[in-house]
Amino acid sequence: MSRRVRQEDIAKELGLSINTVSLALKNSKRINEETRQKVQQVAKALNYIPNSIARSLVEKKTKVIGFIVPKITNPVQIETAQLIERKLIKKGYNMMLMTTDSDINYESYALDILVSRQVDGLFLFPTNKQNQEKIKMMRSAHIPIVLLSGGNYEPASDSVYMNQFKGAYIAASHLAQLGHRHIGFIHGGVGNVEKFTGYQQALMDHGIEFNPELVVSVDNFNYEQGYLSAAELIPAKKVTALLASSDYLALGALRWCREQGMRVPEDIAIVGFDNLEAAQYAEIPLTSVAYRVEQLSTSAVELMFKLLAEQDKFSTQQPERIVFEPALEIRSSCGFKLK
Repeated sequence: MSRRVRQEDIAKELGLSINTVSLALKNSKRINEETRQKVQQVAKALNYIPNSIARSLVEKKTKVIGFIVPKITNPVQIETAQLIERKLIKKGYNMMLMTTDSDINYESYALDILVSRQVDGLFLFPTNKQNQEKIKMMRSAHIPIVLLSGGNYEPASDSVYMNQFKGAYIAASHLAQLGHRHIGFIHGGVGNVEKFTGYQQALMDHGIEFNPELVVSVDNFNYEQGYLSAAELIPAKKVTALLASSDYLALGALRWCREQGMRVPEDIAIVGFDNLEAAQYAEIPLTSVAYRVEQLSTSAVELMFKLLAEQDKFSTQQPERIVFEPALEIRSSCGFKLK
């Protein structure tokens, strides 16, 4: 197997100095355009791959950003990671992804691993607030960390996230305003605390007594869990409306209702969360809380590069907190006003 092509090989091919080749590959304006193009053409022909490790030793930057998500099956988290990765690549950075399966101990381990790999910064969907002190200490050590989830506590680092409490609140309120008094809720356990409290608050504000029997907690945000939850919840509890903390759960519930011959929304109204493409093109288009993934990922990347540029001083400042307000995309799965 032939050895890896080095800058010395390009320099020898063109009769140039290694320094000239190095500057040309960096698009330095110190090198004239004709020479730059020649160097880059030869580099491409020889299949030259930059040595990122050597470059990081010189620049003291790895050009790698860590990304930690609780669930690789969570569509919003993965879509956010994909969008952020594309934006990082355009800026000359790469991404290193780790998943925690919502385990706070593994989340702590993932933070340690990525920092030990000397990533330049970190994006994190925190499992909950258990590791906030650790994150705070890392920020104090000048490690840029952008949190992609919030809550009713003061975040330990800079954060960009959607107000999930508000999202669940406006969804449940919409159902209450349509006249529904028995509103079921399928949610993802401890990871969806804000959505759960938003649902509860909406019931309270509309004079509806909270009934824990109308709530089903699931481990996964998939169609099957939504289908099984609907089978458990709807016949026994006589709910007339259902709010699910993800579109996949809502679509699984919709499938079960249709199989039972139920009319949607006349017999039962269904609302999801995340506004996925699947929600728009479902058999009965699904009303859903829009997560605004594109705007969130853009703001998160902008904030990360702001922190990278202010690395010597951001740790002494108050963490920046950017919160997006959700919107309810109303479609055919609800909107039928009860008489």
